[in-house]
Amino acid sequence: MTALLHALPIQAYLEALHQRLSDIRDGEVASYIPELSRADPNWFAIALVTVDGHVYQVGDSHQEFTIQSISKAITYGLALEDRGVEAVLAKVGVEPSGEAFNSISLEKDTGRPFNPMINAGAIATTGLIEGKSWPDKLARILQRFEKFVGHPVTVDEEVYCSERDTGHRNRAIAHLLRNANIIEEFPEEVVDLYFRQCSIRVTARDLALMGATLANNGVNPITSVCAQQSQYVDKMLSVMTTCGMYDYSGNWVYSVGMPAKSGVGGGIMAVLPGQFGLGVFSPLLDRKGNSFRGVRVCEELSRDIGVHLLKVVRATSASVVRVHYDGACIHSRRQRLSGDREALARGGHRIQVYELQGELMFASTDSLIRSIASQWDDTDFLILDFHRVVDIAAASIHLFTDLLARFAASGKHLLLTGTEDKYAFRRAIARGARTCGLERVFEFEDTDRALEFCEDQLLGREPPSSAPEPDDVLRDQYLCQDLSPAEMARLQQVTRRLSFQPGEHIFQSGDAATSLFFVLRGHVDLVVRTGQRQERRLVTVCAGMSFGEFALATGQGRSTAARAVAAVECMELAFADIDADLKPKLMGNLARELARRLSAEAKQLQILG
Repeated sequence: MTALLHALPIQAYLEALHQRLSDIRDGEVASYIPELSRADPNWFAIALVTVDGHVYQVGDSHQEFTIQSISKAITYGLALEDRGVEAVLAKVGVEPSGEAFNSISLEKDTGRPFNPMINAGAIATTGLIEGKSWPDKLARILQRFEKFVGHPVTVDEEVYCSERDTGHRNRAIAHLLRNANIIEEFPEEVVDLYFRQCSIRVTARDLALMGATLANNGVNPITSVCAQQSQYVDKMLSVMTTCGMYDYSGNWVYSVGMPAKSGVGGGIMAVLPGQFGLGVFSPLLDRKGNSFRGVRVCEELSRDIGVHLLKVVRATSASVVRVHYDGACIHSRRQRLSGDREALARGGHRIQVYELQGELMFASTDSLIRSIASQWDDTDFLILDFHRVVDIAAASIHLFTDLLARFAASGKHLLLTGTEDKYAFRRAIARGARTCGLERVFEFEDTDRALEFCEDQLLGREPPSSAPEPDDVLRDQYLCQDLSPAEMARLQQVTRRLSFQPGEHIFQSGDAATSLFFVLRGHVDLVVRTGQRQERRLVTVCAGMSFGEFALATGQGRSTAARAVAAVECMELAFADIDADLKPKLMGNLARELARRLSAEAKQLQILG
């Protein structure tokens, strides 16, 4: 199972993406901060953390680097908590500047920086962090990052010293801010704190978890610690969307569509709200100061699995899994002999059924597939019921197509029901099914029939059950339990043998009920018509079973129709021919069978809700 979990669709996709982009050598390592130029240009990592806390990672995902400008988003959130929205807006705007990260972008009249994602705005934001002393303020910043990444963080002293010794432009910006009273404290101390903030060590996994925390409305999805007050998360994501990629932000929203923040250390943190956080690390930068490979990763991921933030979606249920059960506790409507029922009780867990609902998005589908993978070794048959699904995102179609291929490669059965109105989904899956040889994936419209097929396949692996010989069929009938040989002989004398062709009706709903039937060969469906004039199967009986017997107790007409599934032979017993001394015994056996069926139905209803 471990090998499979490492080959989950998203993990496999990220590994392929990493391999595809690893040979890119475009861009240059940042050198204006001397210490950054020591980064290995071959370092490359991708990490993705879902809002339910699952971590995918590939490449150098544990390689530490300095966070640089990505820290601006987190510090901005801390300043909002410390000062409130209005106080922060008085010092820092939220308008895109359209200029480079280190531009001196200040409003003419107020001296206010355009937004908190450029250096001028970030320095002003850092000056708003509360604390009794500068070490206290730094400690609060580090504590905030610790909540986001789930472990203590430290400052890279060598990078900090390198930034401090060469950061004259940032000092000039700080003094301009002090001149406009945007910074109200000594500018050298503010900019020094800013240098330390940018020199915090992180990994690509850390960035992904930071993004997932924002995607999860400020709560770390792994530690469950509230890292950011939720009322400010949308403010942070807003400025990341419009300003987080500097003068590339417009193109970024258009092509990627996720709030993001980049840093000259080579990192990019991206967020898909409600779904996942993405962290990418590659030190080679483009001319705008963004990681060259990092931008490509985000663009291709957005394109390949359709996770653009501005994609129009419909409302969805809180959980996409309405109910999950296996074939040991829930059976199809086909009645089985006791030996087969026992076999299904032993091995039915190898049939897994998921009834889905709402809208299937990336994160919910990924969570579903991980649930399937966790039971992979014990699953031979999987049924996914889409009847209550209202829409399936492109990202989810991509994941299901990959799942289909994995089932085919493993020799397992995957059946999808309730997909008749999911046209794009069916087309994509049908193409994959033809490629990998799973042509039966859409064979069954309803889950009950699909479950019956899986039961048949599973029972086919068992030693043949001892089905009764046709002439001895009454001996093994539940209605005939505890009857003496003489009583059995009397029943045999008053029954008559009948044959029916496939599809032929034995009786119709509403007919007078004057007899019951013992099945010798074949299968019989008992069906009803619904209000939409559709047919629904109530039960299927096979050789060794009876049908029509409940009218013996009710005295009413037929409530269902009975139709031969294949060529059927049966014995009909007219109610009028039953001896008065035999009827109480038959009624007692009928009551016991009814109690057994009601007990089984009650257990299934508890599971199915």
